[in-house]
Amino acid sequence: MDSNFQEKRAALNYLSEKLLLTPVGIDKEWGSANVVITSHQDKRASRSFYSQLRQIVTADAKELSWLFCKLGDIFLGLYDSTSELEFFGRLANTALRYQSLSKNDENQRDLLFAVLHEAFAILDEMESGIFEYFLVSPGNEIVDDFIEQAQRRGFVSVEETKKFFALKGIKL
Repeated sequence: MDSNFQEKRAALNYLSEKLLLTPVGIDKEWGSANVVITSHQDKRASRSFYSQLRQIVTADAKELSWLFCKLGDIFLGLYDSTSELEFFGRLANTALRYQSLSKNDENQRDLLFAVLHEAFAILDEMESGIFEYFLVSPGNEIVDDFIEQAQRRGFVSVEETKKFFALKGIKL
């Protein structure tokens, strides 16, 4: 196992424990790599020259922004200007899938751990050399947009995320 990946995995494990045991950090609402995390709906026109952003609207925008910043720091060096759209896009898609599954019963801890679960899956794919991304992203599309639910390796449901972290000795 590559020591760089061991360090990244250790950092993710540490972040898992930190999320569980300490108050969640906050950061300013985040936006980069065609992703926006906000506490209010963006009024940006849906028809414009630029691609539609992946927008996560949540009361926990500052906490989710903090997590995205931490994950960006942990994965630094594993993604570049091309693959960062897939990396952050997948994290955003995970948050959006979680919101869709939670049906207005959103829970901050479950949201953050769903995204963290996906980060572990991304790290596994990067280490195995199977992390896929488009070299060009017309319309802000990413590979994850085309993956069927049954083929997902990371977040699938809150129950599966709880099982994943239970195997790591973290009870959610």
